[in-house]
Amino acid sequence: MYDSKKSILSLLSLPDDGSIHIDSVDHVENVRHVHLSRPAVPTICPSCGCRMYSKGNYMRKIHHPIYQDSTFVTIHLKQRKWHCRHCGSYMNESFPFVEPYQRNSNITTLMILEAMKDLNRSASSIGKQFYVSDTEIHDIFTAYVDLPRLELTEYISIDEVHLDICESQKYAFVIMDFVTGEILDIVHNRWTNTLERYFLNIPPKERMKVKGIISDAYAPYLTSIPEFFPRAVSILDSFHVSRILINDLNLYVNKLMRNFQDRDRKLQGLDEKEKPKDSQEVVLLRKYRWILLKNEDEINYSWKRYYHKQLGMNVDTYQIEEMFFKVHPKLKLYRDLKEKYIQFNHGKYSSEEEAKLALKALIKEFWASGEWIFVKFAGFLDLHIPEIVRSFTTVEVSRKSHKEEVSYYTRLSNGLMESFNRKPKDYKRMSRGSSNFDYTRNRILWATRKNPTIRGIPKTAKQIHSYRLNKKTLEKRRHNRKHR
Repeated sequence: MYDSKKSILSLLSLPDDGSIHIDSVDHVENVRHVHLSRPAVPTICPSCGCRMYSKGNYMRKIHHPIYQDSTFVTIHLKQRKWHCRHCGSYMNESFPFVEPYQRNSNITTLMILEAMKDLNRSASSIGKQFYVSDTEIHDIFTAYVDLPRLELTEYISIDEVHLDICESQKYAFVIMDFVTGEILDIVHNRWTNTLERYFLNIPPKERMKVKGIISDAYAPYLTSIPEFFPRAVSILDSFHVSRILINDLNLYVNKLMRNFQDRDRKLQGLDEKEKPKDSQEVVLLRKYRWILLKNEDEINYSWKRYYHKQLGMNVDTYQIEEMFFKVHPKLKLYRDLKEKYIQFNHGKYSSEEEAKLALKALIKEFWASGEWIFVKFAGFLDLHIPEIVRSFTTVEVSRKSHKEEVSYYTRLSNGLMESFNRKPKDYKRMSRGSSNFDYTRNRILWATRKNPTIRGIPKTAKQIHSYRLNKKTLEKRRHNRKHR
């Protein structure tokens, strides 16, 4: 029994000097019940210095989930209440491992905050682990986590993520440090007036440090945002440029497939609402459009033949490709023209001027092709030549691998931002939505920042519940009160 008590004192970081007694330790199934009390000693009033008198004991139940794998610990405190007859003040006995009026030990709060770093876990699942409600999990997190904006850096990536909290907070604006990949801040929407107020509140000296702003082709990102950064230039992410062309080619394949379906419907004597049996052309356009859309050097060609049930023949990759291009003569031309831009995008150039000359030559070739998809794409490229050429700039970055930080040189792009954007989307899907942007923002930053800090003084209950509800929730509450 002595060893058990000694281990419990060590577990709670309590002194073994008799100031705290372990009255008993009981085991009920997988729960260890530890009963603690303090010996009655003379107590002096901190207000007037007079001796205080005991008003009796009361029991207090504290959760202390340290032995999560085997035993759940519950602490029962026999806490004495003192009264000063001189000044009338009251005081409760204190214990070092728990704050006044709290039901969880101090370390439980830290363990809850650590569990909240996993965006794949909901507040409800964490609450079940620590035997508290999901509401209390929300309150604990809000009380201790309120992460500030990080300082702007030389190269920043910007993008939006669809959170759909309410109409005015549908798309959150994300700012990332390109060099480290760390999220600097998340703003509640991407509206121009919101971003104007946000950036103008940042000191001019800090904004002067920014040299480049990497974004997609969203017009305000390329034109409006750089106005707040006197020394910065816009940089168009290469992935989004090629994605514009890929999307147009995909729309062309869809249109071509619908034309063949209309032909098949007439040949089979069906009306417009009836679905025809898929012809060879429709099967190829539906299942093998990747021959056109995928980069040619990423296609895994193989001579291995297999029986294709829908085509009714034995085929291999090369034969599938040949059949696909025979569906329409423009498919091969479009793939060749698309590959010329992919080769330009993957090229290495000694200077921005060299990249600009190569891009202008490509634009001229696209215009000369006379094909509306590439003429339209050439117009887009010509409009954004400076922004596209700047994306070939390489800078040294610091990325975290499985074991250590790794430094290397890479092109300016929004690839890391696209990777990050999956996390808020997965969190939104897992939590089935959110009605509080500040909580969502802090949860995402808490999970993704390298060294997030907690508040030294937690928020009060009044501060926790002072957030503004969105318009939809307010209207729902008014409706409920009206119909009570």
